[in-house]
Amino acid sequence: MSVLLLVMVFASGTVVCAEDNKKEDEWRFTLVPYIWLPSVSGSFKFTVPPAGTGPGPVPTTAVSGSADVSSNDYLSNLTFAGMMSFEAAKGRWSILSDILYVDFSDSNRDATVPGLGVGQGVLISADTGLQAMIFEIAGAYSVYKGEQGNFDILLGMRYAGIEGKIDINAIGPDGRTYFPRIKKSLNMYDPIVGFKGKLLLTKNWFMPYYFDIGGFSVDSDLTAQAYAAIGYRFTDWFSMTLGYRYLYYDFGSSKLLEDVSLHGGMLGFVFNF
Repeated sequence: MSVLLLVMVFASGTVVCAEDNKKEDEWRFTLVPYIWLPSVSGSFKFTVPPAGTGPGPVPTTAVSGSADVSSNDYLSNLTFAGMMSFEAAKGRWSILSDILYVDFSDSNRDATVPGLGVGQGVLISADTGLQAMIFEIAGAYSVYKGEQGNFDILLGMRYAGIEGKIDINAIGPDGRTYFPRIKKSLNMYDPIVGFKGKLLLTKNWFMPYYFDIGGFSVDSDLTAQAYAAIGYRFTDWFSMTLGYRYLYYDFGSSKLLEDVSLHGGMLGFVFNF
């Protein structure tokens, strides 16, 4: 998501001539590569085998917890990231999409886990990885278009695919190895409804905004996204925006991630053609 800084660019002034009406009937495209550095917070739940590697059936233990990560923490572990939005518009109708992909890795992280069947705890050296892709596509219709900007309603779908893994070398006080690997993934497809638009402040300054809500227990219990920014148009074909984006998921208590929120500043490079 979003984001859907994918706002249509409108000319200033009143549209009165046939040439302007012709432009309204032509396809217009907006491409927005962007940089989003959100802080991440969420809660998780997974199962691990108990300490020991003896024969026979191995019972599992449910583990839950929470995590808060700032942009400073994960930038050093970022392997790859790609973020882009796109919109195609004709008349009052538009189709918009947004894709976000990140790949994190962190090696040789040390930790001590108390208990878990060994009174003195387990010393862990782990390689961790996280891959996530969020893709959104929606159709929108402008219920208002004028000199002050536009207001669109939208209906669409958002996909979230997340995979996390931990390769662990855990050695207990007795010298045995524990918890060799934990790997979990989830794929969520959720309907969304919302609105988007843009306020034209001056000839060059503008304010794009966006909001959606969805999930409705189709896959995730609830998902919501909001965005607002200030933008400046340098030319007819290039603008920049600086804003704040918030994305929330409630996946439900039976998932690897129970809930997660991402929020932070976002810089967009808007190309119109």
